[in-house]
Amino acid sequence: MVSVIRRVAVLGGGPSGAVAAKCLLAEGIRPVIFEQRSGFGGAWNYTAETKLRLRHVPQENPNLEDEAIARTPRDQPVFMTPMYDALETNIPKDLMIFKNTPFNNALQLFPKHEDVKQYVQDFSKDLESYTRFNKRVIRVAREADQKWLVEVQDVLFKQVEMEIFDAIIVATGHYNVPYIPPINGISEFEKKYPGAIKHSKYFRTAAGFEGKKLVVVGNSASGIDIAMQIAEVSQTPLYQSCKSTTSFKEFPSLAGTKIKIVPTISEFVPESKTVVFSDGTSESDIDMVLFCTGYLHSLPFLVESSEQSERMVTDGFYIHNLYQHMFYIPCPTFSIIGLPTKIIPFPFTECQAAVIAGVYSGRLMIPSEKDMAAWEKELLQNRPGDRHLHFLNFPQDADYMDMLNRWSEEGGDDGKPRYEATQWADKQRWIRKNIPKIKAAFIKAKADGRIAKTMEELGFSYEEGDA
Repeated sequence: MVSVIRRVAVLGGGPSGAVAAKCLLAEGIRPVIFEQRSGFGGAWNYTAETKLRLRHVPQENPNLEDEAIARTPRDQPVFMTPMYDALETNIPKDLMIFKNTPFNNALQLFPKHEDVKQYVQDFSKDLESYTRFNKRVIRVAREADQKWLVEVQDVLFKQVEMEIFDAIIVATGHYNVPYIPPINGISEFEKKYPGAIKHSKYFRTAAGFEGKKLVVVGNSASGIDIAMQIAEVSQTPLYQSCKSTTSFKEFPSLAGTKIKIVPTISEFVPESKTVVFSDGTSESDIDMVLFCTGYLHSLPFLVESSEQSERMVTDGFYIHNLYQHMFYIPCPTFSIIGLPTKIIPFPFTECQAAVIAGVYSGRLMIPSEKDMAAWEKELLQNRPGDRHLHFLNFPQDADYMDMLNRWSEEGGDDGKPRYEATQWADKQRWIRKNIPKIKAAFIKAKADGRIAKTMEELGFSYEEGDA
């Protein structure tokens, strides 16, 4: 059990930060939310234009900080998010919800980014009195008494304030620091052709790609979606470089004749604007290479321990010294919510937040430091050399949520308040399993001029016994 917790700093006013604050309030703990923007929404705040470009090619530094990309006429800084203009979720609105808070039935089955932003803002509106907007956390340090010093800068007026908190919940997400892998010749290629190497974080529309010969690297959901958009205006075929073709097996109609699947890139040859692939083939006169290669995990504000064994961030591929992807093992009053990927974020973070709040209120027990370290050691042994320790593909994500819900119930019915998080039944697991098929059907229907609002419109209906 952690020491008595009275004040908790929640870093971030996106969906994860909002649900964390609600779980804390349900446990009788008053949160203070620090949000660098002027409103709620986090990564769902769309930034229409950006003059920013990659500061480093390759980009392997996990400690880059967000830059203010513009200021409004009222001198309001704008912080960039990875939202692009035509982005729609790859998760149906049936699953992408907090408990007892459904999306509007009139919305399409896979909501647009602006609809998700509105959903998050509606969910968060009763948290304004607990939130300090335009406040950017620039430093978090552990004190000798195991409390946490938080240093915050006002983004409008630049004043710096410091406060002490009993606990920290990091809810800043993992879409801040783009990753560009080190490939032979990539730095020289970018120097010779400035702006030729891009990252999906800076993509907004297909404008600017007209007539270009292009390689898109990566075939995650965003990689496929962005490639499809660009292929409508670029030279064809557009080359999509992939480690595997799994996504295209799930979405067989998406590649089409305008996109050609190619292996990973092994080398850039600046002199001839050539990209060489791992099978020995190559393409010359390449105008741009757009990397949809994800992001590095980052805690740029954290003053790390001098003890190497206690460090959390090294190369940014995963966070070290975490129990159940949440609690900092040497001092569990520091926690992170929403770290895993390949999951359904809203209900997932809701389950995490319920447990963290329960531990901080003293209602739930947490294992000893020795047992928590043993859990992480086993994880590392089972996946040696794996850079994706925080990947929880289905059914791992569903099983993890079930574990958290069981943990949250261990406090028993002692009369103390608590936040009851989402619990998936067989139907939700069935939907989760079939998301690729449902999304493919949605895309096909949209291409035919039909915007589906329900799965049933696409021919999907859950019945008892479906696996």
